[in-house]
Amino acid sequence: MKAFESFPDSSRVWIYAAPRPITQEEYEFICARLENFIDDWAAHGSKLAATFSVLHRRFIVIAVNENPQDATGCSIDALVHEVQAIGESLEIDFFNRLRVVYRDENNNLVVSCSIPELKEMIEEHDFPNNTPVFDNTIQTLGQLRSNWEVPAKKSWIRKYLNNPKD
Repeated sequence: MKAFESFPDSSRVWIYAAPRPITQEEYEFICARLENFIDDWAAHGSKLAATFSVLHRRFIVIAVNENPQDATGCSIDALVHEVQAIGESLEIDFFNRLRVVYRDENNNLVVSCSIPELKEMIEEHDFPNNTPVFDNTIQTLGQLRSNWEVPAKKSWIRKYLNNPKD
């Protein structure tokens, strides 16, 4: 998260998750596209103080320090269109919100599954309640730093767990 070091906790973030690991070639493509986009990204003619990072070979994370200039509807739409274009070029769906991204505690890898796959793992007792899950609904850099990766029983998927209080 080195790219975010100089940004305050109040910075707004957008997180886009890939359903599979991003290859080195894809990483380089994503970085080149986002560097160009961020260099020109503006709201109402004012350049946005923004940066990005590709984390865990799974996530595109964009942060905007809104102290000098807020991101606006049009600038956010431009970001969404850019990430969609990147995804189309790489055949990666960064917008499937029905995938769960978690850290497999057996090998410490960041992996993902569909909701039906999650339910099956829970049924087979292959998904402990303390499994670290990434909460991609967070909205600030402070939340990314402290509450992005949380135990399943404290995340949005707790409703699928058998005994979420365990």
